[in-house]
Amino acid sequence: MLTTDFIPRLYAPHVPPVYIPINRAGSVGKTTYGWNACVQAALKGKRVLYIDTDLQSDASFYSGYDGDQLPPNVVTVHDVMLGRHTLKEAMVPGRTRIAPGDEDEAFQIIPNLYLVRGDEKMSAADKELAQDDKGVFWLQVALAKQIEEGEFDFIWIDPPASLGTLTISLLLAATEVICCIKPGRKELRGATALIRRVEEIRDEYEYFNANPHVRWVFINEGKRAESQGKFYLKRQNEAREVYGDMVLPMLTSSTAVAESLDAQEPLAYWVPDSQHRLAIDASLEQMGLVESADAA
Repeated sequence: MLTTDFIPRLYAPHVPPVYIPINRAGSVGKTTYGWNACVQAALKGKRVLYIDTDLQSDASFYSGYDGDQLPPNVVTVHDVMLGRHTLKEAMVPGRTRIAPGDEDEAFQIIPNLYLVRGDEKMSAADKELAQDDKGVFWLQVALAKQIEEGEFDFIWIDPPASLGTLTISLLLAATEVICCIKPGRKELRGATALIRRVEEIRDEYEYFNANPHVRWVFINEGKRAESQGKFYLKRQNEAREVYGDMVLPMLTSSTAVAESLDAQEPLAYWVPDSQHRLAIDASLEQMGLVESADAA
């Protein structure tokens, strides 16, 4: 049975748990982990909504939708943010590649997984949100008004690698925060600062029912042996000492991860029997998003 107590969505109790991985710099595996975790949860029968707000739209590319080359009249997260369209109008099915080419026939739909496509126009989001006193609540309002009770089992937000106005607006809608790091001293120090900043944002917007909490720590490109880097092993152990049960199963360095993104095939399809898939499954169980394999 699932035993995790999810953080309440105070602004809209009917909305399911809302996850957001954060970091202060890019290239820490935030999108790689997030998209693959959502794919694997969907394959286990969970209904998942993935909202791609990252400026590079990597998750959208992973699913066969290139955010840098949008055809005319495509509805994206930018349209939702500006109130031009609803989340449902922006949703497309999650996909994996099965053949060469850019046509729909080159991709297979992943059941239970829906994506709100990213858009390079989100690079202007900080300025656009600043023009409206209530702009930072755009996603809170969209989720509260446009997501029906029981429609999804959880929602995943992919934010930019910064803590600007856009990311703050996403944190105001999120509840379960995952701090993403690599096993280094700078990254550990950054994690402490990130957690403190999330607490400050929660306190600042307390009267607006914001309730983000750092619940988990994810380590990307972890090491399993001293031959891979004794220094990094020490930092990983230090993270476990500091954060304890908050630390999720890590992903180790592997070309298969990069190849998976390049091929536009999630790890569950690209390397289905890999340790990476097992680690992600284990993290989903730890977060209470899927039942343990040995659950009664």
